[in-house]
Amino acid sequence: MAVLVIAEHDNETLKPATLNTVTAARALTDAGAGDVTVLVAGAGCAAVGDAAATIEGVAKVLVADDAGLEHGLAENVAALVTGLARDYSHVLAPATTSGKNFMPRVAASLDLQQISEISAVVDA
Repeated sequence: MAVLVIAEHDNETLKPATLNTVTAARALTDAGAGDVTVLVAGAGCAAVGDAAATIEGVAKVLVADDAGLEHGLAENVAALVTGLARDYSHVLAPATTSGKNFMPRVAASLDLQQISEISAVVDA
């Protein structure tokens, strides 16, 4: 299975925290977790998807472009991520305010424990 990374962005530019998260995802894939997929969820965010596609190690980019995702509301993003998560071995998001807002909702929806604030990937 692949690893899903949720991109941090402002609908126009990709935030640097996403690059850190992709680095962690690549460490997981090196441990046998599969390819890295990046999800860009927003509105009018095609340029962010294009930027995500240029990140080294990213095999696939999913762009969810919808008015309901424009402001990154936790409820909307969590519902989207929860629907996609079952196709991935791991779901990662930057340890930012945004990631810390929707990821607990995703974990609860999937009845899984969230691991947050990691400093290194030791094993998949």
